[in-house]
Amino acid sequence: MNVNSFIYTMVKNRALEVARRENTGLKITRHLEYLQKDDFSEQVDDVEIEKLKLLEQIYVSIRQLPPKCADVFILSKVNGLTYAQIAERMNISVKTVENQMGKALKKLRESLSHTKK
Repeated sequence: MNVNSFIYTMVKNRALEVARRENTGLKITRHLEYLQKDDFSEQVDDVEIEKLKLLEQIYVSIRQLPPKCADVFILSKVNGLTYAQIAERMNISVKTVENQMGKALKKLRESLSHTKK
Protein backbone atom coordinates (compact mmCIF):
# COMPACT_ATOMS: atom_id res chain seq x y z
CA MET A 1 0.00 0.00 0.00
CA ASN A 2 1.25 3.47 -0.87
CA VAL A 3 1.88 5.32 2.40
CA ASN A 4 1.32 8.72 0.80
CA SER A 5 -2.08 7.70 -0.56
CA PHE A 6 -3.08 6.19 2.77
CA ILE A 7 -2.12 9.31 4.73
CA TYR A 8 -3.77 11.60 2.19
CA THR A 9 -7.02 9.61 2.31
CA MET A 10 -6.96 9.45 6.11
CA VAL A 11 -6.47 13.20 6.50
CA LYS A 12 -8.98 14.03 3.76
CA ASN A 13 -11.68 11.89 5.36
CA ARG A 14 -11.13 13.35 8.81
CA ALA A 15 -11.06 16.90 7.48
CA LEU A 16 -14.27 16.38 5.53
CA GLU A 17 -15.93 14.86 8.58
CA VAL A 18 -15.11 17.92 10.68
CA ALA A 19 -16.05 20.27 7.85
CA ARG A 20 -19.43 18.63 7.37
CA ARG A 21 -20.17 18.52 11.06
CA GLU A 22 -19.41 22.14 11.68
CA ASN A 23 -20.00 23.60 8.23
CA THR A 24 -16.57 25.20 8.43
CA GLY A 25 -15.01 23.66 5.37
CA LEU A 26 -13.58 26.69 3.56
CA LYS A 27 -10.10 26.68 5.09
CA ILE A 28 -9.95 22.89 5.16
CA THR A 29 -11.19 22.68 1.57
CA ARG A 30 -8.40 24.97 0.41
CA HIS A 31 -5.84 22.75 2.10
CA LEU A 32 -7.39 19.65 0.56
CA GLU A 33 -7.35 21.25 -2.88
CA TYR A 34 -3.61 21.74 -2.44
CA LEU A 35 -3.24 18.10 -1.44
CA GLN A 36 -5.18 16.96 -4.52
CA LYS A 37 -2.81 18.62 -6.98
CA ASP A 38 -1.17 16.08 -9.25
CA ASP A 39 2.32 17.12 -8.27
CA PHE A 40 1.61 16.80 -4.54
CA SER A 41 2.11 13.04 -4.43
CA GLU A 42 5.58 13.42 -5.90
CA GLN A 43 6.55 16.21 -3.51
CA VAL A 44 5.66 14.41 -0.28
CA ASP A 45 8.66 14.00 1.96
CA ASP A 46 9.14 12.95 5.56
CA VAL A 47 8.41 16.46 6.86
CA GLU A 48 5.10 16.61 4.96
CA ILE A 49 4.14 13.15 6.22
CA GLU A 50 4.82 14.26 9.80
CA LYS A 51 2.68 17.36 9.25
CA LEU A 52 -0.15 15.19 7.94
CA LYS A 53 0.13 12.83 10.89
CA LEU A 54 -0.03 15.78 13.28
CA LEU A 55 -3.05 17.16 11.44
CA GLU A 56 -4.76 13.78 11.80
CA GLN A 57 -3.99 13.74 15.53
CA ILE A 58 -5.43 17.24 15.88
CA TYR A 59 -8.68 16.23 14.15
CA VAL A 60 -8.99 13.15 16.35
CA SER A 61 -8.36 15.25 19.45
CA ILE A 62 -10.95 17.86 18.41
CA ARG A 63 -13.56 15.13 17.89
CA GLN A 64 -12.88 13.89 21.43
CA LEU A 65 -13.67 17.27 22.98
CA PRO A 66 -17.04 17.80 24.65
CA PRO A 67 -19.44 19.28 22.06
CA LYS A 68 -19.51 22.81 23.49
CA CYS A 69 -15.70 22.94 23.77
CA ALA A 70 -15.35 21.67 20.21
CA ASP A 71 -17.85 24.21 18.89
CA VAL A 72 -16.09 27.11 20.61
CA PHE A 73 -12.65 25.91 19.48
CA ILE A 74 -13.72 25.48 15.85
CA LEU A 75 -15.53 28.81 15.72
CA SER A 76 -12.44 30.53 17.10
CA LYS A 77 -9.53 28.73 15.50
CA VAL A 78 -11.04 27.54 12.21
CA ASN A 79 -13.59 30.26 11.49
CA GLY A 80 -11.58 33.05 13.10
CA LEU A 81 -14.46 34.48 15.13
CA THR A 82 -13.80 36.62 18.18
CA TYR A 83 -14.97 35.51 21.60
CA ALA A 84 -17.72 38.14 21.46
CA GLN A 85 -18.92 36.84 18.09
CA ILE A 86 -18.89 33.27 19.37
CA ALA A 87 -20.82 34.29 22.48
CA GLU A 88 -23.45 36.01 20.37
CA ARG A 89 -23.72 33.10 17.92
CA MET A 90 -23.99 30.47 20.66
CA ASN A 91 -26.12 32.64 22.95
CA ILE A 92 -23.67 32.33 25.84
CA SER A 93 -21.54 34.83 27.73
CA VAL A 94 -18.03 35.82 26.69
CA LYS A 95 -16.81 34.40 30.00
CA THR A 96 -18.33 31.03 29.08
CA VAL A 97 -16.54 31.19 25.73
CA GLU A 98 -13.27 31.91 27.55
CA ASN A 99 -13.85 29.00 29.94
CA GLN A 100 -14.74 26.59 27.11
CA MET A 101 -11.71 27.68 25.08
CA GLY A 102 -9.49 27.15 28.12
CA LYS A 103 -10.92 23.64 28.60
CA ALA A 104 -10.52 22.86 24.89
CA LEU A 105 -6.90 24.02 24.79
CA LYS A 106 -6.04 22.11 27.97
CA LYS A 107 -7.60 18.90 26.67
CA LEU A 108 -5.95 19.29 23.26
CA ARG A 109 -2.54 19.88 24.85
CA GLU A 110 -2.99 16.77 27.00
CA SER A 111 -4.21 14.67 24.11
CA LEU A 112 -1.51 15.79 21.71
CA SER A 113 1.28 15.43 24.28
CA HIS A 114 0.27 11.77 24.76
CA THR A 115 0.39 11.09 21.02
CA LYS A 116 3.96 12.42 20.67
CA LYS A 117 5.34 9.80 23.06
